[in-house]
Amino acid sequence: PRPYRGALSGSAAAVRLRDRVREGRLDEVCVDAVLHAGGHRSRRPHPRPCGLTPREVEVLCLVARGVSNKEIATMLGISGKTARNHVERAYAKIGATNRIGASMFALKHGLVTSL
Repeated sequence: PRPYRGALSGSAAAVRLRDRVREGRLDEVCVDAVLHAGGHRSRRPHPRPCGLTPREVEVLCLVARGVSNKEIATMLGISGKTARNHVERAYAKIGATNRIGASMFALKHGLVTSL
C-alpha cells in the first residue's frame, strides 16, 4: 500500500510540479498544459517566437483551441485560402506537421491564454 499523503493547495501543487520539471522527472510541456488547465499562467512568456507574425500567432492560438481553417476564416474575416496559408506558414516556422504539434508549441510558448 502507498503511504498517505495529505492534499496540497493549488499553488503548492504547482510549485511541486515545477520542481519535478526542474529535476527532469516530468515533461515541461505536459506540466504547463496541466497548470494552464488549472488556471495557472505559463512562466515562459514570449510574445512571438520563431519569427511568427502577429496574425500567425492569432491563427496559431485559434488552431490550439480546435478551430477549423474555415472557422478561422469566418472569425477573422479572411478567405479560407488565406486562413490555410497563415496556418501553413506558422507550421513551417515552428516545425509542426499537424494541429496537435502546433497546439503543443502554442502551449509550450505561452501563446494560448485560455482554452
